[in-house]
Amino acid sequence: MAKKPAFSAKDWEKLVNDGTNYGDEGEGFTPKQKALFECIKDKKVLKVQDAYAFSKHGKKEENHAIELAELIAGFEPVDKVKSFIITHNGLTPQALQVLIDSKYVQDIEYLQFGSNELGDEGVQMIANSEKFCNVHTLNLECNGIGPEGAKALATSPFLSNIDYLSLVDNRIGEEGAYAIADSDNLASLTYLHLGGNRIKSDAAKEALRQSKKLVNLQTLKIF
Repeated sequence: MAKKPAFSAKDWEKLVNDGTNYGDEGEGFTPKQKALFECIKDKKVLKVQDAYAFSKHGKKEENHAIELAELIAGFEPVDKVKSFIITHNGLTPQALQVLIDSKYVQDIEYLQFGSNELGDEGVQMIANSEKFCNVHTLNLECNGIGPEGAKALATSPFLSNIDYLSLVDNRIGEEGAYAIADSDNLASLTYLHLGGNRIKSDAAKEALRQSKKLVNLQTLKIF
């Protein structure tokens, strides 16, 4: 069987310079801005599910997370985006801070940052930023989040509109579970997924099921 040729930098340049997908908006775009523009759907959804669309060599480049955040933060078409889906891009707290500081990232309603590297620090940044006060869907699965991150979400003064929260495959443990069960700020939740979070005791699970604070909860997943 013939060996498949490697994806080259020239292939990538050709892909993002085909000149047919940008209308009157892309004349001054750099190649990476063109790649980013193609990730924006209907001007309202930014969907970047891996790092490879921005790589000249078919693999995640060094410093990709910060460079992606800087690219998004300085890109004017992002100012109409309401839904951010950025997964498997190695986003760190430092990269997240770049997005938070952007004048174009605003009025966010849907935030999917699954499979990144935010940890407790990144979650605390989200919980403490007024920029996320309109978010109704928050997915932070697979981010190395522990009890402190869960506590930050539970006490956030800005995340009171969330009705969907997924923390699948983190490690908030029973301490984090109790914090969410006792949250005065997450009363809007209708869906909560805490699977894969080291919540072992029946007492912690029951605290969530019987919470007098999560009054609108309809779907709870724990395993």
